[in-house]
Amino acid sequence: MTNLYPESPGVKDPLFFQPSALFRLQIVKVTGFILLFFLLYVIILLTAVALAAGFVAAGVALPGYYPSIYTFIVGPALLLLGGMLLFFLVKFLFYQRPPVNPYRTLIDADHHPRLFDFISRLVKETRIRFPKKIFVVPDVQASVFYNTSFFSLLWPSAMNLEIGLGLVNSLNISEFKMVLAHEFAHFSRRSMKLGSYVYTLNKVLYNMLYENDSWNELVIRWSSHGSLPAFFAHLTRMIVNSMQFLLKKVYHLINRQYLVLSREMEFRADAVAVALAGTAATVSGTRRLEMGSYCMDYCMHHLSDPETAGQRFRNLFSAHSAVMDYFAGQNYLCIDAEGLPVITDNYFQTFLKSRVQLREQWTTHPTREDREQRYLAAAVSCEQATGSAWQLFNNPESLQEQNTKLIYDLSAPDIQEDSWIEPAAFIEDLTRKHRLYEYPAAFNDYYDNRSFPPVQHSSPLPVTAATLNFAQLYHPDIILRMRRYYRDKQDVETLQAIASGQFQTRVFEFDGQQYKAAEARILLRKLATHVAEEQSWLLSHDQLAYRYHYQRALEQGSDKARQLEEQYQDILLHQEFAHRLNDQVINIIHGISQIFNIGHGTLPLLGPWLEELSAGCWRFRRLLHEATVSTGYSGTLSPELYEQVQRFTDQECVFMQQEVPDYVALQELHEVISAVVEQYNNSNILLKKSYLELLLTLEPGS
Repeated sequence: MTNLYPESPGVKDPLFFQPSALFRLQIVKVTGFILLFFLLYVIILLTAVALAAGFVAAGVALPGYYPSIYTFIVGPALLLLGGMLLFFLVKFLFYQRPPVNPYRTLIDADHHPRLFDFISRLVKETRIRFPKKIFVVPDVQASVFYNTSFFSLLWPSAMNLEIGLGLVNSLNISEFKMVLAHEFAHFSRRSMKLGSYVYTLNKVLYNMLYENDSWNELVIRWSSHGSLPAFFAHLTRMIVNSMQFLLKKVYHLINRQYLVLSREMEFRADAVAVALAGTAATVSGTRRLEMGSYCMDYCMHHLSDPETAGQRFRNLFSAHSAVMDYFAGQNYLCIDAEGLPVITDNYFQTFLKSRVQLREQWTTHPTREDREQRYLAAAVSCEQATGSAWQLFNNPESLQEQNTKLIYDLSAPDIQEDSWIEPAAFIEDLTRKHRLYEYPAAFNDYYDNRSFPPVQHSSPLPVTAATLNFAQLYHPDIILRMRRYYRDKQDVETLQAIASGQFQTRVFEFDGQQYKAAEARILLRKLATHVAEEQSWLLSHDQLAYRYHYQRALEQGSDKARQLEEQYQDILLHQEFAHRLNDQVINIIHGISQIFNIGHGTLPLLGPWLEELSAGCWRFRRLLHEATVSTGYSGTLSPELYEQVQRFTDQECVFMQQEVPDYVALQELHEVISAVVEQYNNSNILLKKSYLELLLTLEPGS
């Protein structure tokens, strides 16, 4: 058998595997809270059992000691109540929740011997037991899971491994080893010991308290069998709910300590991964995971795209590779010999990270930046296996096609298998759409994803800007300052949410420094002042840019200047209408979601929402009328959408039929408003693109 397992660096430094003092302290804290949980658990359980036994004993003894018609009624009732309480206690406490993922496909060593040999060698290095079962799924991730139950509190369940084929598609062999090593390290006797047990235990407790609805559903079914069973079922439910309430209070204390511990566990797992795969694989693999996830999401989104209705990918993962290649090209990234993107530091310099971080909400997963700093500090070097991770699988193309078919069978079963989307045609269509709506590169994204501001049309260019040129107006430093303004503007909203209590958090980070929630208001005032100054600067720069281009147009004649002014006014006109349209669509979609969430079983709650939705529908129809008949708006809808809009406007805005919401009408409303707003937004992009192309023609030497 071909050996595809990369040799590990052989790190001897015990610091790689020695838990930190913080890790050990948190283990002690969490263990103490778990012991408290078990103590309360046993007390509540014994109390409930004693109560149930008392009901049963009373139900048996009462008719014997006090024989009468009343005791012969009360006795069996108490017996029934005690029996139901014991039954539901067993149902609540001794449940089993098998993890469900319909996209899982079981694989075995006979069909993929190289992969199983690879995993066998890795489990020896990480010192865990070999997974009981190994599955493949379409995702860009790998995970370990258990069939958790009450008995998992006493001894560990068998571990199963889930491998995402999108992950395999995104990594080389060394990077794939790194990802699996990280997952296995959570359960490794080499680095975690008690930490792995706490990891499993926390999941079991969470599932039991928050995802265990089987007993609750059984109570509801019993409640429909008559008034007496319903009464005892509700009484039993109140007792079990009281137990659950007390246990949740203690679990909340456990989980707060676990959040801090879990962050350390992630870093410990990272230490094992870098020790077994090297720094280069951990850095490149983490980066490729991000891009692979983004590109897979794009492909999955197009499974139900109306434009590709009736068509399907023969091999989703070929399309995924094609999208990664295209995305790399758009970001000026090189491709290695295996067709994987080489993601450099420069790629991340275009992304501005929020200055406000709510670390408590993300404690379990450190940021990529935090992880990379540790990888680089470890400086573990070893020879990399740069071949595709698909080399570990036998007949990978067949496996990819089988998995693709499973996706369509579950998510889009109506699509026939005889109409294929070829990856080349898919990328060609993607390129065409991108080119159609792409602004000229000379503006360096200055006008992307934002509104054009109103400007003064005839103001002359300032004397101080007489030597101004195009490159200075759209210099990368200007673009970076503008992006920082929008980033800070978003951070002002986050600080406002923290200060008002909308975000429940004790602490947060600002520029890497930790603050208490009460200090958010002070930072908010400072940042809001800065944002207001930057907003004024950006508006001034927009005015300056417009006057510069207007001056260039005047140099070519008054007709050209008039054309520029008219196009800009046209943009503002459509832009203002699109804002009104977007606001109305947001309100309608919110109303539709509320109706679907409430359901038709509670009509009194539905009434106000249906009335508001009907009113919103009429307001939207008035906007549609304005769009289809007014000069300046008409012609922006495609013929197909125009016909759909005409059919929609012929109907009444009524969404209730025989005291039941008309979900078909609601669906049609959602489809129409979504299509209209998307087409209007796209038409605005084309208007702006045309204007920007005009500006380029005004430059000398264009």
